[in-house]
Amino acid sequence: MLAPALQPTQGTRVSDPGLPTALRWGVVLPELPPRPGLPLQPDELRELLCAIRRQYRLSWEGIHGVGHWARVLDAGLRLASVTGADPEVVALFALFHDACRRNDGYDPQHGARGADLAASLVAPRFEGRTHQLELLLEACTHHTGGRTDADVTVATCWDADRLDLLRVGIHPSPRKLCTAAARDPGLIAWANDRAVRDHVPGFARDGWLTVSPA
Repeated sequence: MLAPALQPTQGTRVSDPGLPTALRWGVVLPELPPRPGLPLQPDELRELLCAIRRQYRLSWEGIHGVGHWARVLDAGLRLASVTGADPEVVALFALFHDACRRNDGYDPQHGARGADLAASLVAPRFEGRTHQLELLLEACTHHTGGRTDADVTVATCWDADRLDLLRVGIHPSPRKLCTAAARDPGLIAWANDRAVRDHVPGFARDGWLTVSPA
């Protein structure tokens, strides 16, 4: 279990940049769950990012772009280390869930299009593991539906995405998070701070931002 917060005021930011991250959000930051190594090889990851960029219509560094995907991947792998979710599915969800958006606003079919793109690009890697592929496609298709009832891997994917909502001005609601790990106030504070700063995790700074569609 993650350490509980001392104050139940997650999401209330104190405007003092000199304070440590956790104190700015009115909580005691717990020791974060470990982030396992990326379940994709560097060349596989770059190949997927290049393929995604070739068809991506929006700003690569926009609110639904590669920085968001990297934060979802980071949070998702940390959550998976607690929830027992499949890290490979979580990582691929991070790349594909917003990959086929046509705008940054109302686009109810973008998850289904992302699932179709994922199926076209990664189905061969799941040969003999159709259940994992089905979980990935379900997670992408339904990630904006607001559901909280799902297989633990799908639920972990959705929580990783919802924890980054403050980048668009929406405070993540614990009631709309699926797993106990994601509802931890300290983890929400950590995610909120990264979202408002548009933080790009270290593993994504070299290469992700400069991926070419060629």
